[in-house]
Amino acid sequence: MDTRTIESYDLKYDGEHLIEVPGGAELYYELRGQGPQLTIINNFFIISPLWRNFTTRLVTRNRILTYDLRNQGASSAAETQLKFESHVEDLAHLLDALDIERTYLVGTSTSTLICRDFALAHPERVKGLIMVGPIFCPYGSRRRKYLTQSWLNTLASGGVKALFAHIYPLVYSDRTIENGGSPAYLALRERFLALNSYEQVHQNLSASLTSDDDPKKLERIVCPTLLLAGEADFLTCPSSLAAACRLLPAGGMQILDFSGHIPYFEATAAFEAAVQSFIDAAERR
Repeated sequence: MDTRTIESYDLKYDGEHLIEVPGGAELYYELRGQGPQLTIINNFFIISPLWRNFTTRLVTRNRILTYDLRNQGASSAAETQLKFESHVEDLAHLLDALDIERTYLVGTSTSTLICRDFALAHPERVKGLIMVGPIFCPYGSRRRKYLTQSWLNTLASGGVKALFAHIYPLVYSDRTIENGGSPAYLALRERFLALNSYEQVHQNLSASLTSDDDPKKLERIVCPTLLLAGEADFLTCPSSLAAACRLLPAGGMQILDFSGHIPYFEATAAFEAAVQSFIDAAERR
């Protein structure tokens, strides 16, 4: 991942595709391709158009829905204190509005919590889950909340620029950081600052602290589930990922080489291949 690649990312919004959800908020969405329905849920730091860059193969065989979360990108800002469960409710209303009865869900980092809770609330609507860099822990939520609070502390003391400096060496692998050097760091920081305001990040991170990682939640997920992580993911290790996998009634796991917490950036082809293989297997079943 070099500066040229980063600068080539397509981040343009494709018109005004908005769906109103309860409370008067509007969600921006994009729907592309034909085939099995695949819905990708953003983490807190990226926007819907970015997924066009990481799904060029997937979109040739699947119908892909991406959208901005409430309080993100082109969707409505949160007017009051954001509740984490609102993201789960918003997803249900978005699928209803688009007449999508069942879908595969891809979550990344914090949005794996949204996927998990949606699959528990609406099991009949989820064909399968792909959890990329899952942020939940098979033992509890204490470590995740310590990490999130440390990010909030950095945000409060130094703003969004300091937060980027805090998380950059965590989410990318050592090879990517060394190969990209300062130019890649600065190019990614420029986009991070353009996409994330202090108020937005503070609201979203604070809301995530209200969610818990009760391991029993994983035991109740009945759909096929893939836990997908980079080998250098700072949040997990193979043994912890395997422990989470064992809690899932229909769980599997895969580790991607030369990537960290967000492998779709660093190992795009391997990420797409893993997702497509999972969908193909689930469709055969």
